[in-house]
Amino acid sequence: MKAIISKFLNEWQQNPRLRLGGWLILAIVLLYTFLCLSDWEQTLRNDYHELAGRLGRLELLARQKEWTERADAARAVAVQMEGRFWKANSRGMAHAKVQTWIDNILRKTNIRDVRIQTEPAGDMVGYDGVWQVAARIEGYFEPRKLTELLRIVETHKQIMNIEQLHAVANNRQPRFILLIKAYFQANSA
Repeated sequence: MKAIISKFLNEWQQNPRLRLGGWLILAIVLLYTFLCLSDWEQTLRNDYHELAGRLGRLELLARQKEWTERADAARAVAVQMEGRFWKANSRGMAHAKVQTWIDNILRKTNIRDVRIQTEPAGDMVGYDGVWQVAARIEGYFEPRKLTELLRIVETHKQIMNIEQLHAVANNRQPRFILLIKAYFQANSA
């Protein structure tokens, strides 16, 4: 090892091109290091200014006294909306509740000769703990009875959504197809 170091030092002293190349390499490495440090400093400075601005905005918002009132109002609305969800302990129970409810409103509106298809309760995409049950009601109608059916669905105290209504009245017996969805709070009674 000493021989290698000694040979290198001897070459270094005797060869001016080697010394010039070595100093040039060292200068390039140092210049590159300074440039990287300068970029890093600028990035840190930008991050600091962004965080300082965000902190300033948050401090301004924290000084506002309305936030507790807003939080209480939002909590009240959330409780009210949760109260509007249908309740069921299981997916099968959710399916049965919608089927029973549809049977009852059809009997109440005196709409006969209908075919009802309800899908099993499924998870609602993007909402944890919420199931949806879709139903398709198809049959013949009288305009007054169909209007009453729609009113009952729309004014129901639990969340119901009319997805689609297709009514055809171009023949002697007008037909309709009604697609609705009911929304359940999962695993609730």
